Amino acid sequence: METQSLPLPLPALVGHHHLASLAAEIHRTYFLKFPTLQVRWGHQIIRKKRRSIRLGSYNHDTTEIRIHPLLNAPNIPAFFIQSIIHHEYLHHVLGPGHNRRFHKQELLFHYHRESKEWIRRNLFLLLGRKARRIARLHEIPPQLALF
Repeated sequence: METQSLPLPLPALVGHHHLASLAAEIHRTYFLKFPTLQVRWGHQIIRKKRRSIRLGSYNHDTTEIRIHPLLNAPNIPAFFIQSIIHHEYLHHVLGPGHNRRFHKQELLFHYHRESKEWIRRNLFLLLGRKARRIARLHEIPPQLALF
């Protein structure tokens, strides 16, 4: 008698973003001549309020990129996560410093300007700040709100 094997379930997507796909696109587009790096979500640390946040890191010993798990949410655009992956790949290629050469290469990321603008407008969310800061932004004259 033959036994029928059931198909194995696909692994569930934990969170909102599929990090491996985002990282593969960055590697394919910008770093194809370099080896693929392991890109993972970091460990969740619960804090209500933060003074700062490290969005990503690159470990030179393990050649691994870690992305802050707060970014695995539907309100975070994929291009922003990719900008962090791109930034950390640059550390793999160019070293730990943020010198002129590093910043010049950083500008090559297609959504660099949009990523900088997104974090400028939304950092308070990642830091756990209250929404009342949003109300203050609307009080700024429109011509100054862009910078």
